[in-house]
Parts: sequence; structure tokens; C-alpha cells
Amino acid sequence: MTRYTLNPAMPVLLRPDGAVQVGWDPRRAVLVRPPAGLSSAALAELLRILQSGATLADLQARFEVDASELVGSLVDAGVATAAERRRTRCASIRIHGRGPLSDLLAGALRCSGARVTHSRVAQAAPPETTDLVVLSDFLVADPRVVRELHTARVA
Repeated sequence: MTRYTLNPAMPVLLRPDGAVQVGWDPRRAVLVRPPAGLSSAALAELLRILQSGATLADLQARFEVDASELVGSLVDAGVATAAERRRTRCASIRIHGRGPLSDLLAGALRCSGARVTHSRVAQAAPPETTDLVVLSDFLVADPRVVRELHTARVA
């Protein structure tokens, strides 16, 4: 299965006109308009997920939209690459928290090659494929969250 990766060095920026910009440089940046059934915020999230790599099936399951044309356009524009799926599994990291620290951590870890997800709800039970959970933005972690993580053998 082919895995698509958006260049992690190119930031994903929401624009006031509803488009999403990939990259800083106005000469090389790519403007992406949301396809039908996808908001600009959801498109930005999809593109940020692509920075750590995803298959078309992953994107369709998460966003319930056919992203093949969008991803094909990104590959044609040179901001995304297609590669056959590696046999090794990359690390899966979940950042748990809502605030500036968790946003910075998620942004920084997207460039690491790990699969990064971000959760903000009080329930923190991660999927079985999660390797690491980072609790952030609170001085003391919620004991229920810690208990759930220990039960799932993640923390």
C-alpha cells in the first residue's frame, strides 16, 4: 500500500480566504482549496497528518472523504511524495492536552517521522497501536487519565 508524505519542513497555514497554504515562500507555496465535504480546518488537519505520512485508506477512514485526487495534486505539485509502505512500523505518539505546549510538541514531533495524534478530551485511553503518550499543559495529570494509561500499559 502506498504511503504519502507531505514535506514536514513546509508549514500548513490556514488563510482568511478559506484556502490552506502549504509552505512559507510565496513563490513556492501551494494553495489548496478544500474539496466538497471538507472544511478548511479539516483540510489543514488532513495535511498535518500527511506530514507524518498516511495512506489513502487512513485518510478516508479518518475524514470520510476520497482524498485520492487531492493527494495526487500534492504529489504533482512536488510538496508530497509517494513511497511503498515500509515493513517496519514507525512510532505512534499521542500528545494529550489542550494549550500552547501541546500544540508546540505536536508541531515539532510531526517532523520526526513518528505518527503523531493529538487528544484534548478527558478520556485518554489510547488505541493499542500507541507507543507513547505525552501528558502536557497541566502541572498535575488527571489521576483518571493516568489510571487509564496504566491499564492500557502505555504510561
